[in-house]
Amino acid sequence: MPDRHEDLQRAHALSLASVAIGLVAAIAAIGLGVTSGSLSLVAFGVDAAIDSAASTALVWRFRIERQDPARADRVEHAAERIVGGVLVVAALVLALGAVRALLTHGTAHTSVAHLTLLIASLVVLPPLAIAKRRVAIRLGSAALRNDALLTGAAALLALVALLATILSATVGLWWADAVGTLVIAAVLAREGWSSVGWSRSS
Repeated sequence: MPDRHEDLQRAHALSLASVAIGLVAAIAAIGLGVTSGSLSLVAFGVDAAIDSAASTALVWRFRIERQDPARADRVEHAAERIVGGVLVVAALVLALGAVRALLTHGTAHTSVAHLTLLIASLVVLPPLAIAKRRVAIRLGSAALRNDALLTGAAALLALVALLATILSATVGLWWADAVGTLVIAAVLAREGWSSVGWSRSS
């Protein structure tokens, strides 16, 4: 069974990977989402960008503990507060976009690149989220657990975008895109608010 030092190294490596994957996914998804008019693809890109930003805070958090274990609790609480706030911001951005799409009756246009990005994301992101959560549990890190939630949300958004594309093209359910995004936003808001509240009371 890995000791804490090995888990810290693993958490640091997972956070670095998340930063890189999030940046690439965000740039591709937002670009494709804007050109195709896909709300859930833009939402996926925004979530990926926010996940990348949160993971940057965790790179700092795990590097600090490796260098100075005495500061572990303090940096964990700071990182949890940051990631919790990021979850709330992500939820607000996604909810506003979803409401706007419902009001404007927005529809998306599909492309091969659009579908390729979503399928690739569904292959890469779930294992990354699971790996983060497992290490978070061993380390007792709520910050990394919340970051795993963000990565999982990005995977769910990719799935929502893919299903919405299929439903819109086959049975005309144009609203599926926005409704799925609203559900994910509600989950992120709940977890983020709870995390920020816990940090303040610590």
